[in-house]
Amino acid sequence: MLKRYTVNSPKTLKDFIAESLKISKNQAKDIIDSRNVIVNNKRVWIASHNLKPGDVVEIVQSEPKNDLKILYEDEYIIAIDKPPTIVSDKESSSAEDMLRKKLKNDRIKAIHRLDKETSGVLLFAKDYKIFEKFKEIWEDKNVLKIYLAISHNEANFKDFTINQDIDGKQAITHLKVLSKGNGFTYFQVRIETGRKHQIRKHLASIRHPIVGDKVYGIKKFENNLVKRVTRQMLHSYKLTLPHPYLNKKIEITAPIPSDFKNVLNYLNER
Repeated sequence: MLKRYTVNSPKTLKDFIAESLKISKNQAKDIIDSRNVIVNNKRVWIASHNLKPGDVVEIVQSEPKNDLKILYEDEYIIAIDKPPTIVSDKESSSAEDMLRKKLKNDRIKAIHRLDKETSGVLLFAKDYKIFEKFKEIWEDKNVLKIYLAISHNEANFKDFTINQDIDGKQAITHLKVLSKGNGFTYFQVRIETGRKHQIRKHLASIRHPIVGDKVYGIKKFENNLVKRVTRQMLHSYKLTLPHPYLNKKIEITAPIPSDFKNVLNYLNER
């Protein structure tokens, strides 16, 4: 949902949002901190930003979805379809915390992480010993990790590999174009490494920032439909890995979420 307001008198962005939405200034700052505020077609995340008469302020809001759909479970691990509204672990109300409460098991631990706004397959161990065993598999690069991403600009290639260090460590990302058009590209992404924000940084580095990315994405909006995208269009689609306890390979897939499909639809990326 996109709410649009026109400024009538000079105010800070925080004060204007608090008055317009009839909320506290702390709540207004939380909205600004979420980077879902657009001023004159540019994303702004500074609460003290000075507005002048005639400025247009747009606030993008979505309904939070915090339900945890279980994709796979055995006596050792559990995989969920993480919604793009919660962090993976270590915080109250994280996916890890919610799963511990849901299953009444305080030993559950996230084996890997997804950015808060990334949806899809997230894997957990049911105790710390199992966690260590699966971490070995991750460190040995025995996990096939497939993501889906919708990016700005049409790719001039079918397949492409980015081998570019992140924070001084090797990072490798393989791209495959699924479709393109109207100034956007729909990618299948396979990563060999798991550096922080790897896919987002790598795609931005080749002029294909992910739609909705508030950090590495576009700063000025020229497409009104893109304004309505409330989170980065990155989805952890599939994990394939050897199961050290069951002695077999398992494959876990998360269905494409509705908000992702909606973006594909209105960008004509089917």
